Amino acid sequence: METIRPLKFGTLSLPDSESRIVCRSILLDMLGDAKIAVEDGDLAGVTGLFWKYVSLSLATLYFPKVSLRLTTNGLTDSGIVIVRAMDGPLFVHHRRRKIDVARSDVIFLPADGPSEITLPEGGRFDCAHLPAYALASMRELLAPLMMQPLAADCLPLQLLTSYAGYLLRQEYQSEQDAGMMVTHFYDLLPVLAQHAGSTGAPDTPQNRIASVKAYIERQLANGSFSLTDVADNEGITPRAIQKFFSREGTTFSRYVLGRRLSLAKGFILAEGPSMPISQIAYNVGFNDLSYFNRTFRSRYGVRPSDLRRLASA
Repeated sequence: METIRPLKFGTLSLPDSESRIVCRSILLDMLGDAKIAVEDGDLAGVTGLFWKYVSLSLATLYFPKVSLRLTTNGLTDSGIVIVRAMDGPLFVHHRRRKIDVARSDVIFLPADGPSEITLPEGGRFDCAHLPAYALASMRELLAPLMMQPLAADCLPLQLLTSYAGYLLRQEYQSEQDAGMMVTHFYDLLPVLAQHAGSTGAPDTPQNRIASVKAYIERQLANGSFSLTDVADNEGITPRAIQKFFSREGTTFSRYVLGRRLSLAKGFILAEGPSMPISQIAYNVGFNDLSYFNRTFRSRYGVRPSDLRRLASA
């Protein structure tokens, strides 16, 4: 049976250049290519833990306790990144939004967008990456979590971080045990989202765009739904919805296309050869198979059939 072990690094006090290589290689799979700027000093002596499973990646980095900034370009995967700083506040600049996160609090970010993350006091930085295909069945439920700081004393969040800490600190897990723990981790997400949704203000712009996105998720399989349908459902104008997406650096059409492609990718990876590619395309709202193949390859750099073959291998 396969054994899964966390990677421990930095025990030999790596110099600055090697610390940067290790940190960037770990963050590459979680935030995209990351540039690390240190205000006073360097990254010599960075230590940390990294744990990777097929549907979850976790990392804890112990940076020097000086101000530093991570500039990332995001991933092609439209999953979710969870971050927190344990020794001071965290400042996040994601697309056009700036968010202040208190010490030990957590924020959920879209994985497929560039971010600037500042740790003014450095220290411990926790990060998790949840790939899009693992979230396909709960995207709508998780809308209340996105881009909103979550207090560290929230009980569902404490349980979630406890599972992550266990996975990072166990010397090894069997494939079966790791899979069970990851399943429990994902089972807690809707509970956390329900808690966050019950405490949010109902009329904020963030909740309005979350409502728009939730409606889009419910309609993705409908290849004929349009911007007008969304506007009618929300009781606002199509122009207002376009403004919501413009503030996030995209458009309604690009967002819907991205969500359909991401959902299709998740189905291809999860279903194996049991479902034809054409059926997957139709199930996520594509009425033209050639257009689906063309846009999928443009986004992910591989044809759907080739991705299936590589995943099976």
